[in-house]
Amino acid sequence: MASVQLRPGDTLNIVWTSVQETPLGMKEVESNFAFTYEELLARLKAKGRVGKSRRSGTDGARFSRIVALATNAMRKGKWSTGADIDRDVVFNKLMRKFNELENHEYANITANAREALADLHESKHLKPNQKKELKTALDSASIPVA
Repeated sequence: MASVQLRPGDTLNIVWTSVQETPLGMKEVESNFAFTYEELLARLKAKGRVGKSRRSGTDGARFSRIVALATNAMRKGKWSTGADIDRDVVFNKLMRKFNELENHEYANITANAREALADLHESKHLKPNQKKELKTALDSASIPVA
């Protein structure tokens, strides 16, 4: 096992070698990563929150990820894997997840999810009763629709 000491102004260079399969056989690929002492110290002081949104672990944020998948699937008629969907089932599951949110979690729904829900409301993929149900949900979360 290697031991490394870093001091202010030092840079840690990490070289990582991986093997990738190509049509012509196996190939070694080398990746280089350089971290300064100051960068590493800042990341350690952040206590694991580097690059994470303040709301990444909230129910509203988890719902936002579901919105991204569901609205994309509703638009395309397929999941990202290529499997066909039943739009009624996807919509019902999306609304069930929304109804599971507590009112204070509405603030944690991301801007992209809010926009995707508003766009879904305006799309041709919903039945009139579904549009009405979605409009009621959007109004309760203070998400404007056209």
